[in-house]
Amino acid sequence: MMIPLIRHNKAFKQLHDYYTTRAVNPLCKKQSIVVLCGKLLKILHSLCKKKVHFDVSHMMKDLYCLQEAA
Repeated sequence: MMIPLIRHNKAFKQLHDYYTTRAVNPLCKKQSIVVLCGKLLKILHSLCKKKVHFDVSHMMKDLYCLQEAA
């Protein structure tokens, strides 16, 4: 499920690229996919608990790692 999400969702693709190419402790592709699976589960859990719609801009704003890389 994660591989099509990485291909078609810009936010998850950016995360995957960051995790595999970061300077400190870069992950292998499968390790990055496992990390993103955990992230997706956390997102789905919070969407169900808070009963809100998914907002890519909100998710990207909360990711400090991508803001430092940019």
